[in-house]
Amino acid sequence: MKVVDGYGYIGYVEIPALERKLPVMSQWDYERLKIAPCRQSGSSYTDDLVIAAHNYKSQFGGLKNLDTGDTVIFTDMNGVVNTYRVEKRETIEPEDVDAVLNSEDDLVLYTCTLGGETRVVVFCKRAEEGA
Repeated sequence: MKVVDGYGYIGYVEIPALERKLPVMSQWDYERLKIAPCRQSGSSYTDDLVIAAHNYKSQFGGLKNLDTGDTVIFTDMNGVVNTYRVEKRETIEPEDVDAVLNSEDDLVLYTCTLGGETRVVVFCKRAEEGA
């Protein structure tokens, strides 16, 4: 973890299809979420990392445009690069927390839809070596 301006960061999430490379804070709360995407739970080391962000254009605003097979890269503060492929994208109800936190996917990204009525969730699996 690296501390910048009093906030801990665990790495960067890169979404080439959206032309985004964003720092990821180590802890989630509403104040931190205004600044950058946040780890809600898990780790890239245990293949259960969940990252939440606002639907701002500068954060996860385009998440609804990702397609199956798109690449997502998470690089931790030690420089370890983890490459994932989008398996599926779903729109769920805000109270369906279990679908996000217990998905059995290696990486989950999610954000609110415009107006906050529902959530857009992208479920990813670790990419095969050499694929």
